[in-house]
Amino acid sequence: MKMRLVLCTGMLAFLAIGETAWGQWATDPAKNINLAGRLNNDQVQPKLVPLKNDEWYVSYFDANPNDPSPQGYDVYLQRLDVHGYKIFRNWGVRVALLSNSSTEDYGLDLDTNGDALLAFLDTREGANQQVTAARMDKSGAPLWGATGVQLTNDNNFNAAPKIAGTTDGKSVVAWTSNSSVVVQKLDEYGKPAWSAPVTFLESGFNYSLADLHASDGGSVIISLVRDQGFGSNRQLRTNKISASGELLWGTGNVVIFDQGSLQFGNFPYFITDGAGGAVFVWYTAYPALQVFTQHIKADGSEAFPHNGAAGSTDSSNIRYEPTVSYRPATDETFLFWTEADSNQFFNGVSGQKFDGKGTAQWAPTGLVLVPLGVNTRTFVKSVQAGSGALVFWVDSPGYGQDTIQAIKLNRLGKKFCDQFPVSTAPANKYGLAAATASSARTALVWADDRIGNNSIFIQDVNPDCALGN
Repeated sequence: MKMRLVLCTGMLAFLAIGETAWGQWATDPAKNINLAGRLNNDQVQPKLVPLKNDEWYVSYFDANPNDPSPQGYDVYLQRLDVHGYKIFRNWGVRVALLSNSSTEDYGLDLDTNGDALLAFLDTREGANQQVTAARMDKSGAPLWGATGVQLTNDNNFNAAPKIAGTTDGKSVVAWTSNSSVVVQKLDEYGKPAWSAPVTFLESGFNYSLADLHASDGGSVIISLVRDQGFGSNRQLRTNKISASGELLWGTGNVVIFDQGSLQFGNFPYFITDGAGGAVFVWYTAYPALQVFTQHIKADGSEAFPHNGAAGSTDSSNIRYEPTVSYRPATDETFLFWTEADSNQFFNGVSGQKFDGKGTAQWAPTGLVLVPLGVNTRTFVKSVQAGSGALVFWVDSPGYGQDTIQAIKLNRLGKKFCDQFPVSTAPANKYGLAAATASSARTALVWADDRIGNNSIFIQDVNPDCALGN
């Protein structure tokens, strides 16, 4: 009996070592990694960022009915190793125990030390939601105290904070406060690095935070939605804030879009170009549903025509949910979106490539990836891959039957990989987020209700479009 016990123990040790070596990334699109699969919970709004060593941070909200009252959506963080194994405990590290009854957008980024940075709305200081930032080290321990750093203590309407880890080892947090946007820089200890925050405010107008990313020299680039109240046109502005808090693109901001209106409730994202500028993407609700992109250079000038370059010249169809990627080596911008007929009965996925001046390089009406059909195609996401782009979308023939599909294109618009599945387990899928690591491996994360409630799933895609290690 003793000998059997020794052999079993040895085999368990061998299996544990072998499992780590083999890795966890799924090769079967029906068996994506479940990051947060507790039954009866509601896990939503995942975000992810890659670490330098091909590991990943993933954050999300989790409403756990077993939490102490008052229950709400808590902020969680998970770290995955290069093989796709969870480094933190099975359900991740809880960053904040909150009583939020609903969720808004929030921020996740990485600092120069490889620690995770988060910014979110916080109900722990009273009924009015305040803005909190947290820094978590690679073991999941909080570095700015157990409750993080509270940036507001007021009765203002605070909304949708974002955070960016700057190249000088610090971080910048931005949020909407009533009709203005407030920005503050924090040092490595979570203390204010500027004597006073930068505030975007204009008499007679409302400013809302859209997006925030780190740029060169310790600076950040910020995008803002500008309006005059409900029913007015909603336009897009940007600025670059230096490491010391100066507005590098002028006190009047750079006007990205001022003819027509964004969709109400839409706050477009952007990506940086790696050279001190940024590439922006948005869609209009007025005068038509159309997608656009614009490249703002490091000096704040527009590379494309004012108000951006449109994805297609076709006026019979409509376009929305755009996504953008950028290839610095050739100064090319890749734009993809959901294409639909005017009644939105049929839709598909299309794309366009632009040169450095915003001139369309594929067909004037765009490149058709998926023709118009009865399936719903939504949540289109893309990343730069190879000489072109890797494009994802949710393909739904009916309620609860969603799959996630992908295509990889080269810079000529030719298929490097034919359409392939990333997730085939039928479920409602939404909230896709994608990023690419330094090894060129891409990861896609989303919310999915295949277990009976919303949970978070992740899948890697290799440069050759194969799944798994």
